[in-house]
Amino acid sequence: MRTTLTFTVIAAVTIILGCVLETRHTIDAYIRVDIRHIQEQADAVLDFVEGRTDTLPFEQPAPNNSGASWLNRTLEFISPFQTAHASENLREASPEVERLAREMRERHSELQALKRQGVIGENNRGYLEIRNIAALDTPEEREEAEELVSEENEDRRALYHEIARLNEDDNVSVGEVERIFAQRRLERAQSGEIFQLPPAGSDFDRFENSAAGRRLRDECQPNAWVEIP
Repeated sequence: MRTTLTFTVIAAVTIILGCVLETRHTIDAYIRVDIRHIQEQADAVLDFVEGRTDTLPFEQPAPNNSGASWLNRTLEFISPFQTAHASENLREASPEVERLAREMRERHSELQALKRQGVIGENNRGYLEIRNIAALDTPEEREEAEELVSEENEDRRALYHEIARLNEDDNVSVGEVERIFAQRRLERAQSGEIFQLPPAGSDFDRFENSAAGRRLRDECQPNAWVEIP
């Protein structure tokens, strides 16, 4: 009798642990979807800033969960965790995102000119850095460039915080938003522009295996500043 009871307890514990682990895997899958979701948001903002589109398609109807499988609903019911659900786009139209994106769009052409001159580069945290201010001829030009970079970075910082806020239900951090924007800009990099490559990890591996990464050869190192070939 005691042996039977012991086996019953062990079996029950095994089933509970299995459910918890399966639920953890389900949550992890949702989090990966959420990261792709932020990538799509970054692409939408960058397309607007770069003039590829004239709209900011952020408003999206709430997702319909009526078709969720019985397994997912069961896992949500028994889960000791709060399951993270990915949305398809920004959950609400944000006047702040629109304002910041428009300001960034207005200075985009000036920043591109500075990039072509090698004056500024994109770091791997989603912000601009002065790389060669001496390439500008006069003190006035240098001061204007520094002011432009400062304004752009201030708007970028506010944008990243706002996007993180709009996605706070998905536990998206400001640091994650910064990293994703930096990676998306790197993927859009033009020949001759200066970029800091990502730190060691999946982002760096993806770039290293790209056409630009292969052309860099030995220069392609984590965190290295490079001129895109």
